[in-house]
This record gives sequence, structure tokens and C-alpha cells, in this order.
Amino acid sequence: MREMRPSALKRLKDTYKGDDRILPSLERHVMRAMANDGADRRHDVMHPSEMAKKDWCGRHDYFRIIGTPSEKESMANPSFRMNNVFAEGHQIHGKYQDWLWEMGVLHGAWLCLSCHLVWTDTSPRQCPTCSSPRLMYREVPLFRELVGGHSDGAVHDLDGWDGLIEVKSIGMGTLRMEAPRMYQRYLDGETLENVWWKIQRPFTTHVKQGQLYLWMSWPRYEEICFLYESKFHQQVKEFVVAYNPATIAPILETAREVTRAVAQGLPPSRPSWAEDSDSKICKSCPYRRACWNLGAPHVTTQADDPAPVRVLRSTPAKRRRALRPAAVRPT
Repeated sequence: MREMRPSALKRLKDTYKGDDRILPSLERHVMRAMANDGADRRHDVMHPSEMAKKDWCGRHDYFRIIGTPSEKESMANPSFRMNNVFAEGHQIHGKYQDWLWEMGVLHGAWLCLSCHLVWTDTSPRQCPTCSSPRLMYREVPLFRELVGGHSDGAVHDLDGWDGLIEVKSIGMGTLRMEAPRMYQRYLDGETLENVWWKIQRPFTTHVKQGQLYLWMSWPRYEEICFLYESKFHQQVKEFVVAYNPATIAPILETAREVTRAVAQGLPPSRPSWAEDSDSKICKSCPYRRACWNLGAPHVTTQADDPAPVRVLRSTPAKRRRALRPAAVRPT
């Protein structure tokens, strides 16, 4: 469990009005619940959602996968507004999954809330073991070569089409990070409606993430469908992208380098943007000291020594003789 910073709750108290009844308790409940969100996220794999970003560092994932202790306390300092944004995104995902479930085409992992059975099926109506209708969709778990994640869903036989799906809720934060030029148009006075209609293709980060899912599921799925819903007016766009491994070739090359590094016990090379330990991303990395050998025992890297030599220790008797004072050593 992550500890919540006192400043996070203090910010809430500063916003309370004297006659508030529900919001203070509601916000505290949501923030404490969200502090534990992601506790079951695997730490021994590389995640496509991170790998798709331009500042992804395979060396960071190497240190996490081998269990290097974090050098910074992971303390939750959320805001109710941000948690509300994340919750809205989850709700948008859930409604499309529920609709596809009702249509009888949603494939993936399912959890029975009564007997806790987990199995793979297409739009089941009840648990095959206890016949309970209390089911939860657990998306599509994927794994290949130390890369693991969950696609939002898979569709089977929808008018003859099979493929993966990814649901993306598009808000101002998405535009700021994924489409800065469109975001600038909005800042310059263009309406949200016009900005929305200028989205003619899925964003690059989303495409790379989807390609990684297809790579993990190949050859079962050859296409992925992106469903974009605007947070501004709930309008929806659909983009279908075919599998193209060339799109993610550099990412896979780094991923395989990390996989080899884990097997050999030697850190992989740093990304080109990591010029020194004070680089923007490096300064916030929980493995910065281990990576850059800052005040810690030397960590051998592939660049330092591509073929480490085994060191043989002398016998205890020889070490004792070597440590004797010169005056008493036999001549």
C-alpha cells in the first residue's frame, strides 16, 4: 500500500465549504481507494503502454524486472479531480465492453464473482462451474518475451470480423500530450468541435501500443480497432489498423535487448536522450543511483565490460599470510 502525502488531504480541507456534507467524505474515500490502484500490476514484465512512449527507457525496466530496490518512496499525492478523470475513463471503457458483451461478441478472460473461477470465453451468460450470472470481464491478457499487458478487449465474429479493440477517451490532457498542434489550435481560439473533427487517424502512441498487442497475439489477430470517444460531447470515432511489425521494430529491438540483459544479469544500454544523470527523465527515475553508479558500488554495464571475467579468490591461509605485518613475516 502506498502512503498518502498529508498535503494531498490538506488540499481537500482547504476547498471545503462550511455547509458541505457529502463531498469531504466522498473525496477522502476516492483518494484513498485510488492510492491502491494498480497494486496488482506486474513488475516482472515490460508494459506496452509505457513502451509506446517516446521517452521509454528499457534500462529502467531492466532494474525494475530484476527487483532493484526503489530509491524513492512511492507516495500517493493525488487530487480528487484527477481521480475523477481516471474514473470517467474507466466508465467509458466499461460501457463499450458491456455493449459488446450483450451483442455476444466479446472474447477474453472472465471472472466469476461467486466462486472466483477465471476462464476464457466469448460473452458467457453464467459461470460454467457454479452457474452464477455475476461475472466480470478481465479483458485480454497477453504475454510474449517479457512483454505483458491487457488489451481492452477482443471481438469474435462480428459480421465475420475478428480483432482486438482499444477504447480511448479523448480529453484536453490527451490532446496536450499526443497532439500538441491540435491543442495549440484550441488555445488559439478554435472550437472543440472543430478540433475533434480534425482527428483523422489514431495518435502515434496509441498505434504503437496497439501494434505491440497485435505482436503479442499474432497470428490470432491481424487488426486492432481503436474507439475514440470525446470527453467534450461524447462523439465517437473508429479507426481500424492492420498489423505492421515495422512500426514497432525499434521498440522490439530494445525489448529484446532488455530480455537478454535480464538473462545475462547485465544492464542494457541507456536511451540516446539520457545524456547524463541530470537528464529530465533520469532525475525522476527511482533507479537513478543504481543506473548511474551514484554513491553506490560499481554496476557493470555491457559498455563497461561485455565479457565479465570470473574472479577466483585465494585460500583463507594465503589471505592470512598476506595480511601479516611485514616485521613478522618469515624471511
